[in-house]
Amino acid sequence: MIRSWSPVVARERVAEETFWLEFDAPEIAEQAAPGQFVMVGFGASSWGTPFLPRPNSVAAAPDGRVGLLIRVYGAGSRRISELALGERVLLLGPLGTRFELGDARNVLCIAGGVGLAPFLLLPRWLDRQGREANLRLLYGERVGAVVFNPEKIQEIAGIEADIWTEDGSRGSRGTVLDGTGLDGADLVLSCGPTAMLKAVRSLARTAGVPCQLAVEEHMACGMGTCIGCAIPTIDPETGEDVYSLVCTEGPVFAAERLRW
Repeated sequence: MIRSWSPVVARERVAEETFWLEFDAPEIAEQAAPGQFVMVGFGASSWGTPFLPRPNSVAAAPDGRVGLLIRVYGAGSRRISELALGERVLLLGPLGTRFELGDARNVLCIAGGVGLAPFLLLPRWLDRQGREANLRLLYGERVGAVVFNPEKIQEIAGIEADIWTEDGSRGSRGTVLDGTGLDGADLVLSCGPTAMLKAVRSLARTAGVPCQLAVEEHMACGMGTCIGCAIPTIDPETGEDVYSLVCTEGPVFAAERLRW
């Protein structure tokens, strides 16, 4: 875990209320893996909103930079989205668990909204590890206006996304689950809203395909101190109901561990 005051070295609007930011943070970039996150804060010297740091999935780690996909939901994310080139933030990370591909060769990645972030990192990370896998990326949004620029996805990740929108204004009409076909997949990875993750989990379990889910949860510290991100899970050894912290035991969980 690294604490780094890191300047903004790139900023781009990539969709409605959605921004791509890159920070100069070589030590974090070197260690970050798909599914992990950083806490983005302003330190004790900068009062105001956000007072507490915000968790964001690492979406890229090129050439010593940490790329983050920021969508404006409130005052905190807006302040981060409006950072100017050269402005510094306090990054803490990489934190949490990562996706584990094991021996999987055909991997279906299902992303909803800014749950796209870890899958922007995954292909390049696999290349750096000398791993080969066939990746299919399904990416869904409610409306076309907030779809992350497909050309930018190709630039960052090196793969194309199969895009679905509920209003049909970009890509195919429907939810991302309408494009989900598990034939031939030997692993499913997913990140996005909880309702989507529950549906993906159900589909994967019915098909008998291993599934890992990156869970979204509010956090105040990112390192297990505040216990604000506890979720109900199942102990894999005893089968008993327990609570797990998303920041340290997640955010990536095997689907069967989640008590939904």
